Amino acid sequence: MNAVDLVITFRARAVGDGFAVAVTATSTRDNQRVATWQRRLDPWLHAGAAPGLGYLDFGTEAAFIRFEGGGKNLPWLSARVLVGPSSELTGGYALELSDEAGGGVSRVAAQAGQRRQLIEQRARSADAVARLTPVLAHALREERRVTMPPVGPQLAEAVMWGLLAVLRMTGDTTPVSFLTSATGASRSDDTAGMLVSFRADVPAPLPPDPGFAALAADLAGRFAADPAGLRATLASLGVPGAADARDRVSRLLTLPPRAKPGGADRGGTPTVTINPGDPLASTLPPTPTPTIPVARVAPAEPAVMCPMCLGDIRDWDSLDFWRWDPTVGDGEYVRIDIPSDLNPVQRARFTHGAYIRCPASSDVTKVAHYLPARYGQFGPPVLLGFVGLTQSGKTHLLASMIGELGRLSEFGIDVTELDRATHHDFLENSVKPLIAGNKVLPGTPDDATTTLTDAFIIRRGTGPGSERVVALFDVSGGDLARRDTTKEFLWIANGLFFVIDPDHIKASKVGDDTFSNVLDIMGSRPSAQRPSAAIVLNKADKVRFEEPVARWLRAGNGDLDPAEFLRESADVYAYLEQQQATALIKPYLACAKATLHVASPTGGAQEGEDKASRYPRGVTPQRVLRPLVAMLAMTGVLTGPQVEQIGV
Repeated sequence: MNAVDLVITFRARAVGDGFAVAVTATSTRDNQRVATWQRRLDPWLHAGAAPGLGYLDFGTEAAFIRFEGGGKNLPWLSARVLVGPSSELTGGYALELSDEAGGGVSRVAAQAGQRRQLIEQRARSADAVARLTPVLAHALREERRVTMPPVGPQLAEAVMWGLLAVLRMTGDTTPVSFLTSATGASRSDDTAGMLVSFRADVPAPLPPDPGFAALAADLAGRFAADPAGLRATLASLGVPGAADARDRVSRLLTLPPRAKPGGADRGGTPTVTINPGDPLASTLPPTPTPTIPVARVAPAEPAVMCPMCLGDIRDWDSLDFWRWDPTVGDGEYVRIDIPSDLNPVQRARFTHGAYIRCPASSDVTKVAHYLPARYGQFGPPVLLGFVGLTQSGKTHLLASMIGELGRLSEFGIDVTELDRATHHDFLENSVKPLIAGNKVLPGTPDDATTTLTDAFIIRRGTGPGSERVVALFDVSGGDLARRDTTKEFLWIANGLFFVIDPDHIKASKVGDDTFSNVLDIMGSRPSAQRPSAAIVLNKADKVRFEEPVARWLRAGNGDLDPAEFLRESADVYAYLEQQQATALIKPYLACAKATLHVASPTGGAQEGEDKASRYPRGVTPQRVLRPLVAMLAMTGVLTGPQVEQIGV
């Protein structure tokens, strides 16, 4: 079988503010097949740039694109596409092809690429290993979309070669697609497995999880120093035969320490050298290059307040690490004994996925509570809570928001889960049943303890303070309606989503106690510490034919224009006032920053009222990210002169 059974050449021409793509030559007379591939490739052709390569694995078939030329108004002039079975036209083979291999409209035999030796040499260079480390870390963590800053065409190809080589050595057969130079964000989601894009509008990559970064740095260094040795070591540990990704990572964590850390271009003592200011510096293992210690006096780190007991947690990095062990009793946390002689890479492995115990838990009269070890490593976290009457749809709104988080990239916002176990549990128990299974979720029990539902590292831009931890809490509505109980969380929350069901608006005082009791706590806090508020007319599909609800539901998630947030707030405020629901808009008046929104977590009504009912037309969230974006702006997670005007 040939690796390539179809070749198509495309030409780009400027049209208005964009460009159009046309076929100029093919290796077949099957016009229908060519048209099918043109439709499939169109979003990728509009996303690529010259000089650059694209490899797209569609499952049984794959396409390899070489972008050439380019001008002032065009990202490329000519694009030559090779199509073949993905089992033959692999990503590695595509990278091996010589420049001449795609030069004509002819079939290319499935023979070893002529560039193999050259690209393997580049992939083991110090520059390639430095860039490979974060990409490999994201891959080991099974992240499906990875965006990297531009590094030049040859270096990007070398990084992808190294990634594929290491993954295949570990037995990971996940399909990997890539664009070595991208100018636009492709909305096509039909590729299988992982997609890596090197984009000019990304100044620095989102740092990977430290534990995976340390493991990736170790693997990349071993690959650079001795690929054959790495392959043999992995085989001896049974890594290629691992049952699944989790088993594979567990076996990788048993790799014996290397005598000398680092990587090399051609054997010898391995080294990995990057500039001190490079954001990758913190993810790489130490190199043998001698350094001169410099004394540095840093200001004292602010205390992180425990959201469960309001106690101050100081010296976060000095606390013991704990891990959940389901095999002990009915499952409990056990302290991790970390040997004192570990190097940074080994220590990162030991502490990956660990927790810290709140120091107040040392008092045996108090219930022990634990937080993810990374919770306090990015400064004081931003705490956001969902409050409202029982059955107002808080849980559905929260699940839909988390299910849509990937779309925050449209606002230039990168998101990484803080604790994988917590995030996985919420995905499996709430997000997937709702979004994929169209199931109605059970509400938060009235006697439920307010605990951390999920948390994320949010990043927008670069520089100090560009990363913040945002933690989400679902607060029981029935509990809030009783004055004899208070939620500790409300005293330190940075922002609150006040969730309203349209059915509750016309019930004279339904919901008043819930909001009033929360506002009482807010009024007892110092004015400078009062939370921001986002009032959400939830389940807005129930009144989707009423204005202004209908207009805003159709508006999508919008952008970061403060004027647009103000217009929506004014319209929703007027709507609620017209419905004589003045008690429900008190948070807007009580907070220094507040916005009002319409949202529909499901896009339609459920079938039946019992907990086993479903959404017969499926679940299509509408405008659920809008309140979250507003809240990120009002709580200082997003910064900038324009953003700071949102909610004022």
